[in-house]
Amino acid sequence: MIMQSFIGKVLEKEDLTPDVIRFTITSPTGFSFKAGQFVNLMIKKDGVRKPRSYSILDSSSDGERFHLVIKLIENGFASKVFKETKVGDEFEVKGPLGHFIFDEKSENKENWFIGCSCGLVPLYSMITANLEKFPGKKFYLVFSVKTKKDLILHDELRKMEQNNANFIYIPTLTREEWEGKSGRVQKHFPNNLKNKTFYICGIKELVIDVKEYLLDNGVDSKNIKFERYS
Repeated sequence: MIMQSFIGKVLEKEDLTPDVIRFTITSPTGFSFKAGQFVNLMIKKDGVRKPRSYSILDSSSDGERFHLVIKLIENGFASKVFKETKVGDEFEVKGPLGHFIFDEKSENKENWFIGCSCGLVPLYSMITANLEKFPGKKFYLVFSVKTKKDLILHDELRKMEQNNANFIYIPTLTREEWEGKSGRVQKHFPNNLKNKTFYICGIKELVIDVKEYLLDNGVDSKNIKFERYS
């Protein structure tokens, strides 16, 4: 995909959880990306400019708008700006960027996507872009958060699971009891890890732990794709 630089206008701002927001931002006609890629936004505050990277959730069919899902960090430079952002505000955008994308050439029939918090975003993008394209493959999503209120896009994922026989959604909570699964993501992996492709995205600790677990249990490194958020 060709990287572009453009001014994107905020069309919608939606609170998904108390600390996660979804932006709808305009893009030039025909703007395209590979599922899993990200854009850089130039964040400006008090005369200071800093670039920040955010994975693209999805885009409109006409390519004239795209969505970002962003976690707000207490006292974070960008988060302070995003809390004050209103519909109509504009950002300098550069993208698409990144190589964390779905391996269409893999012969593995099972794809496991593992993420936490907004690490879900590129995983969601890859899954939605490829479910119907590869009906003969299975797509598993293991999504870990602390509490039920942190489950972003939960209803969309449940509906996706109901409508696609080849998609299995496995949300797990680490700090709250509920009707679903709990504990670390590794608890919900299959016993046989061979001949499967794993996509991992989230905070550094999760990515490192899961990658080491997979390698220690015989997964070939070529079948482990990851992107780490600092």
